[in-house]
Amino acid sequence: MNDQENALIGELNAYDRAPEGTRWPTMLTRVDRERQHWYHRNLDVGGAFFGALADVSIFAQDVSRTIAKAGLPNDGRILLSQRIFQTGYVRLGEELSVEAEVGPDSDGPRGRYLTCNIGFRRTNRAVALHMVTQYLLPFAKAPDLPRTTTIPPDPAQGMEVVGRLELTPVNVTEFAQEAGNLIHSDPEYAHARGFRAPIAQGLMQLTAIHSAVVKQAMPWEMDLQTRFVRPVFWDSELVLYADPGRRLYRCVDQHGKMTAEATLNHLTIVDMEP
Repeated sequence: MNDQENALIGELNAYDRAPEGTRWPTMLTRVDRERQHWYHRNLDVGGAFFGALADVSIFAQDVSRTIAKAGLPNDGRILLSQRIFQTGYVRLGEELSVEAEVGPDSDGPRGRYLTCNIGFRRTNRAVALHMVTQYLLPFAKAPDLPRTTTIPPDPAQGMEVVGRLELTPVNVTEFAQEAGNLIHSDPEYAHARGFRAPIAQGLMQLTAIHSAVVKQAMPWEMDLQTRFVRPVFWDSELVLYADPGRRLYRCVDQHGKMTAEATLNHLTIVDMEP
């Protein structure tokens, strides 16, 4: 249990009921054409290049849905990282079962780190997707941390522009609709937690990056690891960059600061089904 010093903000102390090894209730999910179009429209991504295949990054939304099904709050959680392992194509409308378990947690300077391991199984029980998601559950008392004076290197150096993402209150709110986290839609709620405005779901950047990957080559097998390094507000303008080898992707805001970085650790584009 949390002591007073390490108490989490608001209702997030409910996560005391979910120690390592806790299994969330299993649920069924699918990404059909309508659901895919909803997310792509809010990113201004033309999804025609996916054809009859599902955008697997959209299944990351089901992590929040699974947690809500377990009776735990989504409000106030902050996404820190998302890793997607893909094995095989997932077709539009294909039904997958979501099986999730709480991984090890630890306390950081700003809150508790919550890790979730999630498997997405086909009807034949084969694992199509495996995800590792890490959240920050902020402390109720904001820490007084020293400010860094180090000037970071230019995150766009040696990179090429592969996309742009203009955020608005409308597309940020709509994109986060399934997750239902007020930190993405309610200005007063966000301000009470130290943000000048609602912040965008990290998954907006992930889906934009994944779309840039797919434009180059449709993954049959993939390991895409993304970390979110600073908040992105609902009025931010982002530029997506990639290195010449298309293995490293970055999102950079209008102030020249990196907001997310994704590493494509593995990519197979040949269908390996027998």
